[in-house]
Amino acid sequence: MWKNRLAFALLYAALLVLLLLFSKPFLLAALIVLVVLAALMALLTRRDARLLRTSVRVKSGGREGETVPMTFTFAPKRRLLAAQSILVEVESRNDMFGVSVHKYLVFDLADDQQEYTIGVPLVWCGKVTFRCISVQVRDMFGLFSSKAKPFTEICTVVYPHHVRVLTELSSATVGATRNDGVMQNRKGSDASEMFDIRDYVPGDDIRTIHWKLSGKTDELIVRQASAPSHYNIALLPDFGRSHLAGPEAQQELNAAVAIASSVAERLIRRGVPFCTVVPTKQGIERFEICTERDFHELLPRWLSFPVQETGGSGLRYFVMEHLDRYFTRLLIFSAGRYEQDLSGLDSRVGVLVLSAVSGIKTVRVEGSGSCSIMELPAEQDINEVYRVVC
Repeated sequence: MWKNRLAFALLYAALLVLLLLFSKPFLLAALIVLVVLAALMALLTRRDARLLRTSVRVKSGGREGETVPMTFTFAPKRRLLAAQSILVEVESRNDMFGVSVHKYLVFDLADDQQEYTIGVPLVWCGKVTFRCISVQVRDMFGLFSSKAKPFTEICTVVYPHHVRVLTELSSATVGATRNDGVMQNRKGSDASEMFDIRDYVPGDDIRTIHWKLSGKTDELIVRQASAPSHYNIALLPDFGRSHLAGPEAQQELNAAVAIASSVAERLIRRGVPFCTVVPTKQGIERFEICTERDFHELLPRWLSFPVQETGGSGLRYFVMEHLDRYFTRLLIFSAGRYEQDLSGLDSRVGVLVLSAVSGIKTVRVEGSGSCSIMELPAEQDINEVYRVVC
């Protein structure tokens, strides 16, 4: 735009010099026309900006590495008179890793066209929020711009790519026994355990009637069966934003998220319930995963949590809150080489660290006692199946 303004200023200055030298009436008329035209463009541009309404829509989710369409809609209340193009400044922020990117998008307006679609590459796993910094309407001569109302921020979730893993349950038990694990009681079909009581409704099995309590209340009361679930496996994502400074940060962090998601999905498909332990600024948050529905509800929520500042904080929270008392196995997911000290958990809980590491082609396993570290290639072979003993 500055080039157009410079050209206009030079033209005006040249006409002014010619008028001073030759005093021709048509030169004066040309100067007046330029001034009036500039003033008219400024007023009409402001008018168009006030009338313009901008909205944006994007696909609610996609896989890392894909490109999803983002559609901008420019809908004026009345016909635009001076607008030739629209400049939109957009910030895309990954809520999980705190990575922000600013982009400037220019849309040349065409007759009767209100929608314009661009492709947005999904680079980082996690929830991505698109926030409008500004919308500017530019006139047909490129001399003036006026700010219009920005669009409301929108979000999409970038899901990790799929990693082929084969999960096997370890026969070794370290620490708490299976029945001492974290237990959640919920409504189910185990008649030997009672979840709750309620009033009888027609159609209830008469075998569920609580006769003793019904005799005291003079109303039929039925027992609701329960489904007690024990969670002996804990999944702990333990990577941090400090890893962003590394040369292979994007590849390793995305791979770590993908490995965690794939292992969790395989466990739940095998009917193995577990707890996901997520480190936050306030400490540890635990989420029970018992069904595929639980998993699919938690996944987008987890992808929206900001990761910890430094890797290893999750393990420290886990130890500080003595969570090793409630589980027999702890699966830690990390990006890059895992450098935390695991000796304090030896013989207290079985620990397996699954770390996504760049620059390796094959799986590496090392460890001692009940703790081991398994390094997987961050650049996974789509035909490779990784065996994980949980």
